[in-house]
Amino acid sequence: MYQKIESQQRLSHEVADHIRMLIRDGQLKPSDKLPNEFELTGLFGVSRPTVREAIRSLVSQNILVVHRGRGTYVADNPGIVADPLGLGLLADDNLRYSLIEARLVIEPGVARLAAENAEQVDLDRIQTYISEMEQIVDEHKVSMSIELEFHRSIAQASKNPVIMRVIPVIMDSIISTYKDAQRTSADHERALDEHRRIFHAIRRRDSLAAEEAMRSHLENSRLRTLAKLEKAYVNPPRSR
Repeated sequence: MYQKIESQQRLSHEVADHIRMLIRDGQLKPSDKLPNEFELTGLFGVSRPTVREAIRSLVSQNILVVHRGRGTYVADNPGIVADPLGLGLLADDNLRYSLIEARLVIEPGVARLAAENAEQVDLDRIQTYISEMEQIVDEHKVSMSIELEFHRSIAQASKNPVIMRVIPVIMDSIISTYKDAQRTSADHERALDEHRRIFHAIRRRDSLAAEEAMRSHLENSRLRTLAKLEKAYVNPPRSR
């Protein structure tokens, strides 16, 4: 599994590349623990500073994580770092509207793929989020997190590994852009009905209906958001 490094290239890069290969090939899986530093030096036939440099490089890319006193592990989502697209550097208004446009372009197709590819475990996961949304509405609470998890679960159901990585980036960026467009219990109630239609179409394996239901939901969400932003602009909160 681990091989002696004999390349004349920078050794730490070779060690890092080999560990990436083990993860890519499934020989190392998320949350797996790596051999300790001393063992890795023997397995790769390199020095301890070389191993340390390779591990530092992989940690910076969120491929490995180091837990002090416990060891080095494969990250839960190897290679996915916080804000990988640098969305946090965009101006708030630009980011907000760009996210809305991106979702309208991408997510209807994601729902279509989910209707075609979802397994029973995926349908059960989506159903769980529908049930949690129903509870939130029944209790007149406000929480966007479950709605975003619903959309993440549809991305997972698409079985497309690129989509499964891109959609969470978009979802994570949404929270920070909605501070001026806070959701209400009434918003959740309307969105719940829209989410149900998406789920029922996916469960029926009706890809066209799932695509259209997602498009309709996102367009309605866009209108709700724009209305709240317009209201916030006209009636800005008073400073205390």
